Amino acid sequence: MAETGSTSDADGTVPQIVKTPDVLGGDPRIEGHRIGVYHVYQRYVEGGDTPEEIATSYDISVAEVHAALAYAFSNPEEMREIEARNQSLYEEATANRVVPDDQA
Repeated sequence: MAETGSTSDADGTVPQIVKTPDVLGGDPRIEGHRIGVYHVYQRYVEGGDTPEEIATSYDISVAEVHAALAYAFSNPEEMREIEARNQSLYEEATANRVVPDDQA
């Protein structure tokens, strides 16, 4: 039976999800890229993008997208923590935003 290659990159390796303290604040990401698992997950769940669309837009393999999604769905609490932290940072930045007087 022939393999489809759907679980590996073009070179036959399985894409890895890594955490590096100085990259993306230590959030999980696709090895060799600054593409966070949460970014892929968000586009898939909230944006309705297909794995193929996500892969094309980030210039990564579909296998890397699937690895990120597998990680995200296996770690829902971590995804919720990242989402809450991102929302908090957004709200803080919005509250501290300087708006010109003519737009207030």
